[in-house]
Parts: sequence; structure tokens; C-alpha cells
Amino acid sequence: MSLPDKYVFPVYIYKDILDEIKNVCKKAKLEVFGYLIGTIHTWNKKTYIIIEDQLFLIGAVHSDKYSTSQIEGTAGKYEKKFQKLKRKKNNQELRIVGWWHSHPGFSCFLSRTDLHTQEAFFYESYQVALVVDPIKKELAFFTLDGKSDNRYKEISYAVIKP
Repeated sequence: MSLPDKYVFPVYIYKDILDEIKNVCKKAKLEVFGYLIGTIHTWNKKTYIIIEDQLFLIGAVHSDKYSTSQIEGTAGKYEKKFQKLKRKKNNQELRIVGWWHSHPGFSCFLSRTDLHTQEAFFYESYQVALVVDPIKKELAFFTLDGKSDNRYKEISYAVIKP
């Protein structure tokens, strides 16, 4: 694929972080959820994020009634971990730039519950959702899009190799 010189991917993620997320998803029997930690940048009047780390929660509670899952835990519980990570990396510019979760065997999309989560907690234009299906070995990044029928769209990304 040939890209124009001035092309900026909306998302850059370090390979080791992406591998870590895929491994957590592969090992977990239930859905897992985590935060994408990174920095916000602008180049050529385009905003993009670099995902530099992640924090995760294990413990989805499946619901046959709704054909979806609810994630146990609260955001506040992980604020201490996030602050510790910022100190460890000596980078106060780190932000929660999105979230990731698994869809084991369901493929990659945002369910109604996922869309609600994105709209309620990750609504900034730079914030993204990463969905990983460890069974089908798929992954995709999404962002909100008020113009589309399903209110979100898949976006491109680039993997940063050390």
C-alpha cells in the first residue's frame, strides 16, 4: 500500500503493547477489558495518538439475557495504577487515550454496550476502542462517527516496532 508523504495514521501502537494485549485476550476465558495509555500529538494539522502502555481488568460477567457481557470493576479502582504508571515512566503527559476489550469468537465490532461505553467514557475525538477476537485472530480500532448509521467507524493504525 502506498501512502502520501503527509499521511498520518490516527493510531500508533507499540508492538510489545499490542502483543501483550493479544496475549491477555488469548489466555482469558471470559472477555477482558483494559485502558489504552498514551500521548496525544499533532502533525500537519492532524491529531494522532501513540499508545505506549495499557492497564487491564479481568472478570467479565456474561449475561444470557442480553447476549452481552458486563465488566466487573470500577474506573476509580485503577486510577492508582494509572498514577503509578505515570510516575514509573516519568511522563505526566500520559493520558487514557481509549480502551480495549476482547470479543472471543464474536469478531470485531462495537456492540450496543460497547458503543454506550465509548460514548459515555471515551468520547474525546482522539479516544479509540480496540477490539480483539483471539479466536478468529482479528483486531480493529474504532472511533465514534456521528455520520454513520451505527455511530462508529473502523480506523487505520500503525504498529511501532522497536
